[in-house]
Amino acid sequence: MHPRDPRLARQTPEEMSDPEVRPTVLVVEADRGERERLASSLEGAGWEVATCPGPTGPDYTCVGSRGGMCALVENANVVVLDMSLESEAVVSGTPAEELLAMYLFAGHRIVALGSHPGGEVPGQLTRLRRHPEPLVLVEAVRALLRSGLGTSS
Repeated sequence: MHPRDPRLARQTPEEMSDPEVRPTVLVVEADRGERERLASSLEGAGWEVATCPGPTGPDYTCVGSRGGMCALVENANVVVLDMSLESEAVVSGTPAEELLAMYLFAGHRIVALGSHPGGEVPGQLTRLRRHPEPLVLVEAVRALLRSGLGTSS
């Protein structure tokens, strides 16, 4: 557990109502260093964090797209999804847009990290540029948690 960064540690009403229950954020990011950086920022804000590299070789197919369910995402209150996954680089397997659609249709709240602009869904989908500053990422996740929409564990 990383020590809380006081600049990041303002709790949402959801978090304050039950100190034993901390929201979980799933970080789906292909680059290990960036995945760890994002996770550290989110842990510093006081949230539980699960990580996933996304679809990897040899077939670059996501477990969730094969079976229609991903155990990691089922337990997440918010998903941080980098749209530049390994499957995008090799143009094979499960594309990031398919994962995004799967998460959206299941009602999950998502922060999509990308290089290209795209539409947002208020309270459910927020888009940020890749490699966001910690405070920007934390505020985006916090806003989605406050929205009360989407699935929650």
